[in-house]
Amino acid sequence: MKIVYSREMERRYPTNPVENADRVALPAAMLGEFQFIEPPAASLEDIAKVHGIGHIERVKGSGLYDAAALAAGGAICAAELSLEGEPAFALIRPPGHHASANRAWGMCYFNNMAIAVQKIRPKAKRVLIIDIDLHFGDGTVSIFRADSNVKIVNPWSVDESFEYLRMDQSRYLAQVKEAFLGFDCDIVGVSAGFDTYLEDWGGLLKIEDYKEIGRAIRDGAEEKCRGRRFALLEGGYHPDLGRCIKSFIEGFR
Repeated sequence: MKIVYSREMERRYPTNPVENADRVALPAAMLGEFQFIEPPAASLEDIAKVHGIGHIERVKGSGLYDAAALAAGGAICAAELSLEGEPAFALIRPPGHHASANRAWGMCYFNNMAIAVQKIRPKAKRVLIIDIDLHFGDGTVSIFRADSNVKIVNPWSVDESFEYLRMDQSRYLAQVKEAFLGFDCDIVGVSAGFDTYLEDWGGLLKIEDYKEIGRAIRDGAEEKCRGRRFALLEGGYHPDLGRCIKSFIEGFR
């Protein structure tokens, strides 16, 4: 199990104050037992496989390009490690799952998951993305909406049956496990947001629940795609974020 991280992720940049350097610096300090891998920034070519040039120029104009490109590079690094048979967690910021091809919101600028997926193709043609963030990963869904080789599952997302209104820990975990049904994949990517945490905005999952989620994804990946799996940090804004991440990794590793 590798942790993809750079101290450059701790740089300040203009964003909502809740999306601050402590989100990566404090968890990094708790994960010292793992080997850390320093990623390069994503190239413009890799970013342009997902985002339009107008959107890229807007990100450059906002002064956020370097931070967003480094986060995308961390995502690519984690995906490539996974292809080699090494599970990886990319401890990155800013997050990315609200970034579509030409727009972004929610403290996201480039879609880290989409950039990573496009980079590892065609070596991994069919991809299962499990987004465990509190918020629906609308940017990722938008980017892959016409791609039948990508399946995206957002547990607890709003659906026609209003499943989220009856959600508890056991039902949430069941949705994670069901993500693997009916889809053969070459790799599993996790948009690992932790704002579903009991003390965060979502108010649902306990710290130990993340270990069960990580284990369920590991088991599903071992059954479906020889264990090839990687995860990228998305949301999570409570001081317990590091404990939530560590719990997830203990199951995911």
